[in-house]
Amino acid sequence: MPPRSPSAVLFDMDGTLLDSEPLWFIAETKTMQVIGGAWEISDQEHSLGGPMSRVVEYMRSKLTSSAANEFSSEWVEASLLDEVIAQYNSGRIPWMSGARELVASARSLNLPLALVSNAPRVVVDGAHRGIIADLGYDPFSVLVVGDEVTNPKPHPQPFVTAAEALGVNPDQCLAVEDSPTGLRAAIAAGCQVVAIEQLTPLDEFTNIRRIPSLSGHSFSSLWDLVTSI
Repeated sequence: MPPRSPSAVLFDMDGTLLDSEPLWFIAETKTMQVIGGAWEISDQEHSLGGPMSRVVEYMRSKLTSSAANEFSSEWVEASLLDEVIAQYNSGRIPWMSGARELVASARSLNLPLALVSNAPRVVVDGAHRGIIADLGYDPFSVLVVGDEVTNPKPHPQPFVTAAEALGVNPDQCLAVEDSPTGLRAAIAAGCQVVAIEQLTPLDEFTNIRRIPSLSGHSFSSLWDLVTSI
């Protein structure tokens, strides 16, 4: 029988806690314009969850052979990263619905939180500083980022790493994700998983709980959802 509450909660960042996917779309669109390609919402949905290397290779796959030869993976990644940082620095990134209240509630519960993102450290640190400035304290005991693990999501390593750093087993953790990439990682790690279904349909994940947003939820209600399957 599962415990009555999670031992820790492992949050994805983009599109789960922060409404930052529109910023990624702008950065991706601008990068594609420079290298001579188009970028649509369907392209962003395909790239949702990263990691950066996968997004970059997908971008280059949309180019003509001559353009792909002109713009290396390293060049495209550096350009995209510059654009993303510019977007993140343009103003405070809004929370996703219900996310701020949920994160803030962990403090009184003494519930440890981890931020588990496929974004690189330089991007996560900027968003993290904004979260700290907004809440007045750092809600996360652990940060795991995409360019500091050997295998980013969809590999389970990021979630396993976060659980180990918090001193708990993955199956005692609630993982909150919004992308197929992240969900595959959390499931493979053995976490108890809830999916926020907003930007892209998650119909393939029939064995996990899907919710439209975190609004109105508590950690107890989310835990009850995922452990009642």
